[in-house]
Amino acid sequence: MAKNVLILMGSPRKNGNTSILCDEFKRGAEEAGNTVEKINVAGLKINGCLGCNGCQRNGGTCVQKDDMTDIYGKILAADVVVLASPIYYYTWTAQLKAVLDRTYAMLGTMKDKDFYMISTCMSPDETWCKMMLDSFHNYVICFDGSVREAGYVFGFNAGAPGDVKGTDAMQKAYELGKAV
Repeated sequence: MAKNVLILMGSPRKNGNTSILCDEFKRGAEEAGNTVEKINVAGLKINGCLGCNGCQRNGGTCVQKDDMTDIYGKILAADVVVLASPIYYYTWTAQLKAVLDRTYAMLGTMKDKDFYMISTCMSPDETWCKMMLDSFHNYVICFDGSVREAGYVFGFNAGAPGDVKGTDAMQKAYELGKAV
């Protein structure tokens, strides 16, 4: 059965390494018959969470009216959500972290989703990626038990745009997408 896949990319580099891996994931998922939408959240106006709990008092509707309003609907409509970010100081970029924080409004409504993570870093291996993996895992378990961690891929040694081209990460991203 075809799935609705949403890729939320938080890289400020539109055509950087994270975007390249997202495109490979997207290619695999589309070849498998799924519908895929990739959104670069770095190009949107998404404010940080105010911590006001207004969303918890009014049925999951955030009091802020910015581009996150559209993202909420896209997340709810998705069967699969891909969180994509280069690693900045061991974790998400500020652009994607703002999205993650704002999904606090979805604590009671996000259900039946598979989450993937695509990330790039300058590290030569996973040694320096533990905090990112922990953050991904801990984010997913915040929600209903029907929200699942489905897989991840790292692109290593990826400092300059294009460094992931021709690496194992390209194939792994494609295969993860194909397996959706």
